[in-house]
Order: sequence, then structure tokens, then C-alpha cells
Amino acid sequence: MDLSNPEWERVVIFSKINLYYFTGTMQKGMLIIPKNGEATFWVRRSYERALKESLFPGIELMNSFRDASNNISGLPDTVYLETEVVPLALYHRFQKYFPFKNVKSIDTQIAAVRAVKSKYELSQMREAGRIHQQMLENILPEMLHEGMREVDLAIELFSVMVEKGHDGLCRFGMFDTEMFLGNVCFGESSIYPSYFNGPGGNYGMSPAVPLIGSWYRRLQNGDLVFIDIGCAVEGYNTDKTTTYMFGSSIPSYVKDIHDKCVEIQNEAATM
Repeated sequence: MDLSNPEWERVVIFSKINLYYFTGTMQKGMLIIPKNGEATFWVRRSYERALKESLFPGIELMNSFRDASNNISGLPDTVYLETEVVPLALYHRFQKYFPFKNVKSIDTQIAAVRAVKSKYELSQMREAGRIHQQMLENILPEMLHEGMREVDLAIELFSVMVEKGHDGLCRFGMFDTEMFLGNVCFGESSIYPSYFNGPGGNYGMSPAVPLIGSWYRRLQNGDLVFIDIGCAVEGYNTDKTTTYMFGSSIPSYVKDIHDKCVEIQNEAATM
């Protein structure tokens, strides 16, 4: 911040993921970071759990923003917030008790800090990758059988992954984005239109839950099986997409198309 925004005076963090990253506990509250002085984690719920889980030195209880505002003076005109994820209603409630004039984004700076991984973080990602590799290369192919539904495979896959250490949840740094397991698709399901900004699609369970897998699409001989799932350990994720052919080999024309795509990709990479 001192390099990119030397004029900054105060940062306020609300999102659960960033609160966990900086404090070691995922509670409802806000982390106030002044340029001059010590940061304070104001917790609404659960203060008791925050004290048990976190080694953060400055944890205070608040029932509302009023409690925190009564203990903070000298608010600057400009406050840095997570503009990608803070709802407008929360912003207005906060501003009622902290009447600053301007807001600027802290999202890029937080992303840059989080991008540099410690040995501990890397170890969690490697463990997630180990589980991921074992599942996709050794275990999942043995789960496939003709007539099973997409949702059947998703349930079995999820259950085994959790047994092996997967957190059971995949998170994205995007507003209003949900993900339970990932995309588990047979055949044409993998290109079904989806709101998700990714390489594949998914029939999903229903229009209300366009995730996980279809109740009705069953695996048939000759189907391409498209698996795009994440794996997480202690909040640290790996992501991998794998395709399989069920009951037959890949047709030669498909291999030719794939080779052409690789050729185009390699040519583009040299530009």
C-alpha cells in the first residue's frame, strides 16, 4: 500500500475469506487497519470463537458498528474497502457510523499479498493436489459404470474426496458465485450453456441448482466424461479439469482436432 497508494490512511476488511487470511478465524465482523497504529478485528459473532481460534492480538467485541465507532477517532476522508464483494447496503450501514467521504478499492493490493504463498500455504496446496491427483487418476475411472447418472458420480466422488481430506467446499473470489463440487458431465452436458465463466457447462440438478450433475443424464458407451472439480485443504485449493472416454477410444478425427488446437496454441504462444 505504501508503494501503490502512499496517501492511504485506513483499510477496512469485511469479507470472510480475507478476514480468515489476516486473522486466522472466519467470523462476522470487520478488520480495521490504520496506517499509523495497530489493526483491530471487531467481531459481532462469534467473539468467543474468535478468541479460541485466532492468535490475532487485537480482537474486540461489537454488537453494532456504533460500538466500534465510539472507540475510533480521526477517520480519514478516504477509506479503502473490498469493492468487489462489499454490498451497497453494508456500505451504507458502515458509513452511517463512519462518515467518510470517499471510497477506494483495496482488492488488487489484497490479491497481491495473498498471491505470495508461505511454506505452510504451499504445503496445504500440495496436499490438495495430492488428493486431487489420486482421485482423478486412480479412483474416479473405477467409479464409472454404464447407466449411472451424473448426480450419482458426483455424490460418490464428493464422499470419497471428503474422506481423504477435502474441505467439501470450493470458493471463488467473485461476487455471487457458488460452487459445491464442480462440473460432473457426460457427453453433451459438458457444453450445455451456463452462467459460470469457465470452459464447460453443466445441466445441473435443476434451473434453481445448475450445479453438481443431472438427475437424468445417464452414462452411455462412447460418452466423453468431463470432470472439472476443485479440491481444498484448510481453505487452500487446487483446480483441475480431466476428460475420459467411456467404453470406447477417442475417434481419430477428434485427435486430429485436438492436435490442431495444440498447434494453434503453441503458435500463439510464440507471438
